[in-house]
Amino acid sequence: MGSATADITGDDFPAVSGSMYTDYNGPLSSTFPIENRNFPVTTKAVKTHLERTKSLPFVKRISDFHLLLTLARFLDINADIPALTQCVHSQTAVPEGYQLLIESIANAGV
Repeated sequence: MGSATADITGDDFPAVSGSMYTDYNGPLSSTFPIENRNFPVTTKAVKTHLERTKSLPFVKRISDFHLLLTLARFLDINADIPALTQCVHSQTAVPEGYQLLIESIANAGV
């Protein structure tokens, strides 16, 4: 004899509504392109993103998870990225040196 099993229906799982995420008011945005094997994100995407968000404070302009992942390809993962993510987390001003580095990456045209 086999062991008894229970039938599982969709009613057994909580419903997740799309509106669940629309109430999010954290510091991160999600407008930067997502890295993909078939379509790698280039520095041109960084430039486009920075131009599109130029009316925002610099910390808001870099407060995008996928942008930070892209910047990690160019900046020191052990020093620069933690410093930038701390700025994003606390929403404090990004030091001018980092702003210059990020803008130079954007203008590299790769």
